[in-house]
Amino acid sequence: MRRIVDLTLPIEEHWRYGIKILPGKTHANGDPWQNVSYNLESHWFTHIDFPLHFDPNGKTSDDYPLQDWAITDCLVLDFSDCGDNTAITGEMLEKANEKYKDKHFDSLLIRTDRGRKVDWKTTEFWDTSPYLTEDAGIWIKNYNPKVVGYDFPQDYAIREIRTMKPGQPIIQPVHEHVLKEGKILQIEYMTDLWKIGSDTCQLVALPLKLMHADGGQIRVVAVVEE
Repeated sequence: MRRIVDLTLPIEEHWRYGIKILPGKTHANGDPWQNVSYNLESHWFTHIDFPLHFDPNGKTSDDYPLQDWAITDCLVLDFSDCGDNTAITGEMLEKANEKYKDKHFDSLLIRTDRGRKVDWKTTEFWDTSPYLTEDAGIWIKNYNPKVVGYDFPQDYAIREIRTMKPGQPIIQPVHEHVLKEGKILQIEYMTDLWKIGSDTCQLVALPLKLMHADGGQIRVVAVVEE
C-alpha cells in the first residue's frame, strides 16, 4: 500500500512573511468567477534554495533539471529528541546515519519535529529552535545528497533576522557549506516529518517553475510503501 505524506507548510498570513491574501473578483460582488491575490517572496514558507540565493555567481533553478533531483530515494535522520537550542553536530549526523552507512541516498531529511512541539506561527518556533553546527554543514556537503530538507531553521543566525539591525552580519555556515560550496539544494521549513513513520521514503519535490530563480515555493511529499 502506498501512503502520501504532505511535508509542506500552508501558505497563509504569518507575522514573519507579511503575506496578504486579498479578494480579487468574488461571487458576492456579482463577478462571473472568484479569485484572490497574494504576494510571495521566493524564500517564504516551505521553499527551495538554489545557490544564487547565497552566492552572487551561483547556479539558478535553470541549472537543476527536475529529472535529476525531483524524485529521490530519501533517508530521514531522526533528531526528534532534541530540545530547545540543541546544537546538532556532524558527529551526531554521522551516528544517525550509522545504520545506513553502506548505502547512499540522493536526498536527506533532518527531522526534529519542531512544528509538533512548538506552533510554527509563534516567535518561539524560530527563537529557540535546534540548529546545525558548522561541522554538520560540512558533513552534509561531504555526504553530497542532491537535496537536503529541514523542519527547523538550520542556521543559528536565522533566529537573529527578526531583530537584526541594519548592517549586522548574519553568519550562516550551513548555507555556506551546503548551498554555496556543495551546490546542494536546500528545502527549508518543512513540517510533519513525523508522519512519515519510516527511516526511508521516496521524496517528491516540485517547485514553482520560476526561471533564473534563486528559490521559490515548493510542494513536497513523502511516498511511503507499507
